[in-house]
Amino acid sequence: MLELRNITKSYGPIRVLDDISISFSPGEITAIVGPSGAGKTTLLQIAGTLDRPDSGFISYDGLDLLSLKDKKLSKFRNQNIGFVFQFHQLLPEFSAIENVALPALIAGKAKRAAFSMAQDLLTELGMADRLSHRPSQLSGGEKQRTAIARALINKPAIVMADEPTGSLDSKNRDEIKNIISHLRDKYSQTFVIVTHDPEMADNADRIVTINDGRIII
Repeated sequence: MLELRNITKSYGPIRVLDDISISFSPGEITAIVGPSGAGKTTLLQIAGTLDRPDSGFISYDGLDLLSLKDKKLSKFRNQNIGFVFQFHQLLPEFSAIENVALPALIAGKAKRAAFSMAQDLLTELGMADRLSHRPSQLSGGEKQRTAIARALINKPAIVMADEPTGSLDSKNRDEIKNIISHLRDKYSQTFVIVTHDPEMADNADRIVTINDGRIII
């Protein structure tokens, strides 16, 4: 589905990714692990087309993503990739349902349809009674469930998650881990997860270890 070949990335004199090649298959949960500064988040951002490598090749079902101009790449990303971040990145002035509906509205969905989809997703994730609450009124686990719903609203084939349980307590970590497994089983989506959480990594189908910008396992 998604293939990266010979990816390199430097920031100034520091080589962050050094000739990385990796592919991600449909319906697979991959955990990317390694020490801080190893290049995990940079790899996730490049795989998710949020950043461009210095060299290398990225394809999605045969489509050369690096050949796309910014506007087409943004459209591709909106339609095919969902993102979940450690600190949720919810817009504080919007309610939970508004935050979730936003990517669908950007994609051109009608407002009624977008909000209906957002309500269904939030309900499935146990947020039915929190639809109108703003992020400041939600717990950490509720914010992350809202962020997951937002990532899923356009039915992406791939969900990229950067430390999705990193700021949560053990109870909420377990809930998010179980939610990701449930969503993969129900929708056959691919999850690529950067994590320091051993339990989250153990829950994956595959663990990839990065150190010093290279894949070592």
